[in-house]
Amino acid sequence: MTRAHVRLATALAVTLAATVPALPAHAAPAAPYQWVALGDSYAAGAIPAAGVELAVSGGRDGCGRTAGSYPELLRERLSAVFDLTNVTCAGATIANLYNQPQEPTGYNLPFFDVFDPDYPFPVVPPQIDAITESANLVTIGVGGNTFGFLELVYACLQLGSYADKDLDHPCSDYFTSGGDGVPTVTERLTIVSQEYGDLIEMIRAQAPNVSVVVVGYPSIIPEDVNTCVYGDSPRALRNFATATYPDLRWLRSDVLERLNQVIAQQAAMHNAIYVDTYTATLGHDVCRPDGANWVEGIVDRSGGWALIHPNAAGHARIADTIEAVLPPR
Repeated sequence: MTRAHVRLATALAVTLAATVPALPAHAAPAAPYQWVALGDSYAAGAIPAAGVELAVSGGRDGCGRTAGSYPELLRERLSAVFDLTNVTCAGATIANLYNQPQEPTGYNLPFFDVFDPDYPFPVVPPQIDAITESANLVTIGVGGNTFGFLELVYACLQLGSYADKDLDHPCSDYFTSGGDGVPTVTERLTIVSQEYGDLIEMIRAQAPNVSVVVVGYPSIIPEDVNTCVYGDSPRALRNFATATYPDLRWLRSDVLERLNQVIAQQAAMHNAIYVDTYTATLGHDVCRPDGANWVEGIVDRSGGWALIHPNAAGHARIADTIEAVLPPR
């Protein structure tokens, strides 16, 4: 934990202590702090490799919250301290957190010819609605959908299937040229930056005494992209399939790392704690051998769709990293 995180964690502890009334001597133990978890599929879990989908009242809601996701793992670990409200939802953009209702899609993926039998799902309200004035802690894990990360990955698969895997970089060319009205990476990051700052400030306006913990994205692509299997074989689909090696390098350095940098910058500018899950998960990327990977590839190790999401082991490591910056208990 950095010195800045220690100071912020201490401040959180002081704030929480000041806002929670003392319990009568005869009262049963209860979790004194109110925590609301906001975020997209990287927070919700979303895939079978991240645990079973949690039941909700009235049936599935399409948000894909799983038992092995980091909010649910921390719910179990910290139940004596935090009362968790988990409203994370797969597919959420930053706007879906603070001012736009969301239409969850479940695992309806028409561009992969995958269809959810329960789709369409009822609209869910902006996640910020779950934050009450008395909330003490809010965790945020979002930004990839606003940026359009899955869009880039899908384009890399399509363009890379007709390219030289070692030399060509059709995907990075497409998303850096600005042609055809396609937003560039820089333009996308500018939007993420602006909306992330607005989100944190709106959360503070909703709950004046809240402490905000911002969760970055984990390590997905290895430093040595040649460890990834290229092609359309079952093994390649467990990695990045037909994305070329130059494009994978670009996705790692110019997309994912820059996205995390923007999120970290906004956290610092708005006095929030940033959780660096990227460093914490290095060496456990998609292309590691089965069991050593903490993120699944296009499909998981059982052949089910995963679309590059953390598995249960990845969420457990992320939970550890978040827990390390929370106040002393």
